[in-house]
Order: sequence, then C-alpha cells, then structure tokens
Amino acid sequence: MRVVVTGAAGGIGTGVAERLAAADHEVVGIDRDRSGLAELPDAVETRVVDLRDGDAVREALAEDPIDAVVTCAGGYEIASLEDTTPDAFRRQLDTNLTTVHTVVRATAPTIRERHGRIVVVGSMLGSVALPYHGAYSAAKAGVRGYTDALRRELEPLGATVVLVEPGPVRTGFNERAADALRSRVGDGSRVGDGSRIGGGSRDAAGRDGDAESVYADAYRAFESYTPTATGVDTVVKSIVTATTTRNPRTRYRVSRRARWLPRLAAVLPDRLYDRLVRSGLPGGTLGRLIDR
Repeated sequence: MRVVVTGAAGGIGTGVAERLAAADHEVVGIDRDRSGLAELPDAVETRVVDLRDGDAVREALAEDPIDAVVTCAGGYEIASLEDTTPDAFRRQLDTNLTTVHTVVRATAPTIRERHGRIVVVGSMLGSVALPYHGAYSAAKAGVRGYTDALRRELEPLGATVVLVEPGPVRTGFNERAADALRSRVGDGSRVGDGSRIGGGSRDAAGRDGDAESVYADAYRAFESYTPTATGVDTVVKSIVTATTTRNPRTRYRVSRRARWLPRLAAVLPDRLYDRLVRSGLPGGTLGRLIDR
C-alpha cells in the first residue's frame, strides 16, 4: 500500500511514517520541515511542501498512485479568544484545518479510483473546547465536521474515511506552546498577537495598547504546564490500525479522557460540564478523575 503521511517531520506523523514503512508499506512523508524529514528512515520517501499551499500540494502529489492518506500536521498556541487577533486565529485554522483540505483535495480522485482510505488526525478538543485553546478547538471542531462531511461524500463512491481523536499526547506540543507563552510573558510581548501580559491599561474604546490582559494569571499558570498525557506510540498504533485494518471504525478516540469527556457533555448540564472542563486547566482536578 502506498501511503502519504503529512506532518511527518515530528511527533505523531514521524511515528506513523516509521511504523508503516517498517510494515513494508510505501510511505511518502510530507512536511515543510526539511531537517525533520531528513531524520526519517531511508525507506520513507520525503517531500518538502508547505501544506497550506494548495497548488504546491497538488503539484507534489500529481499522478501519484496513492492508496491512503494520513493527515498528522498541526499545532497550537495558548491564548484567550479575546486576546487572539484575526491573524493568529487564521494561522490556527490554516495549520490545523486548511492543511487537511489541501491534501484531501489533491488526492481524493486517486483515493476514489483505488477504493482507498483517508485517515484524519483531529483532537479531543474538537469535541471538548478547552479555555485558552479556543482557536485550536475551533479548528479541530472544523476538522471533525469536515471529516464527517467527507465520509458521507466519499464512502458511497468506494473510499473509506476515518477520524482519529486523541486526548493530550506527549508530542511536545504542550511544552512548546507553554515555552512560547513563557517567552512572551518574559519579554512583555503580545499573547496571541493581541494583549500584552503586563503594563499600562486599556483605553475607553477597549484598545489593547500596553494593557495587561485580564487573563494574565491564567497564562502564567500555563508557563510550566505539562498535562498527564498519552504516549505517542499508543496514538500511532491507533492511527496505523485505522489505516490498515480491513474494516475500520469511523472514529477512534484515543485515551480515557478523549472517550469519556464527549459522552459526559451529552448528560451533564452545560454549566456543570463547563466546570468539569475548566478543572482540566493547570491546578485543576480533572487529571485525577479522568486520565489516559
């Protein structure tokens, strides 16, 4: 089977590419990180492409006999929605949602013809919006809706579409987001390209100026935040299963948190559920109640 893996230069994508190649599948790893791709085994064919560029993606995959696609590209920033500028918001949508669409659009004709498979890696946060991850949650909710629509369009034509939604994973995403926030806090720069952490005050029109964000204390709590998370290998195994098994499920939720939190949303009153979700923030109790 010939499989395209996006986001192959690090984290989950690297693990998926390596495991599929070890199982004697032909793997094409795509990412914009040239140095990260260079670390992949020689058995993995690599292509340096900015996945946000639809034309570049189509050119890179033109006339390639692809049997399956696995989309693993993504990333997030920590900021309240109030402090997230339109540019920062758009960046999150592009990184997490547009990068799915460019690859799907480029490969769907081949996938249909070969009765292949598209495996989209989303996130629990697409179903459970987490405070200070609003742009990322919105993008991943978009991924969930996109994948549902894609499945309903393609499966009658012979293709298979699967969504994998992990909970927190030890990929370094959380740590990098916290490090980026810590550096912005330390130098007084803007959070989410919006409000400053400290100094000054907002004017009467509500413009940011040098105002301290009202969310500054919450941001500081994230500076050393490393949530208990599922190992990368556990998530990689689920993705590889979703890619290679004969009759995959339509959705794989990986980790206890990813399985139970969406279910609780259906039975708990909204405000009680909101309290439960907020308890998963730094200093909260959620990790002791529902984890892995």
